[in-house]
Amino acid sequence: MKIIITEEQEDLLMKGLPISFRRRFNYNMIKSHLEFTVLESVNPCEYEDVSYFIKDVSDMVIEDILDDYYVETNETVDSEIKYELYDFMVHHFGYYLRNFYKQQCA
Repeated sequence: MKIIITEEQEDLLMKGLPISFRRRFNYNMIKSHLEFTVLESVNPCEYEDVSYFIKDVSDMVIEDILDDYYVETNETVDSEIKYELYDFMVHHFGYYLRNFYKQQCA
């Protein structure tokens, strides 16, 4: 299952990211991390509940992004930015992850 969005939707979604990340990352890069994490390395049916699945996948994607950010800038981020990224992931990809979970584990 792939996520397809228009350019206008991408612009709206990117406004929800912290500005320091918008300069370095784009929506498609975040989406690629998500699709790789979900489609290649996680079995959603191992989770007892969809909320745990969404939380863990969001955390994995955020850690991937933060690792990339550290490699590129040699800077760490504070917990506020981590929270904003987590909120962004759940808000913008939660529906996709829930549907993926239901498809795979029905």
